[in-house]
Amino acid sequence: MASIRDDDRPTDETPTGEPSIPQPTEPREPPFQALFPNLDRVSRSAFRPGTVSRRRIGRATGLLAGVVVIIAALIGVSILL
Repeated sequence: MASIRDDDRPTDETPTGEPSIPQPTEPREPPFQALFPNLDRVSRSAFRPGTVSRRRIGRATGLLAGVVVIIAALIGVSILL
């Protein structure tokens, strides 16, 4: 951390007077990682018929499609009125 001089400006030196070494940053996660944290773990076996994963995927897809239809219907009704 940078120290503060008497004039309230930070310095780039450590308390011993040596220049500070920049800390390496952590690797950034892809943007989709916030919404779909396990998307990189989806495998082909998740889509096999009869598996719990496939049923969950089917339900989520149906729910998403239903939301899209409802939004489209609300926009259509608001345009007509």
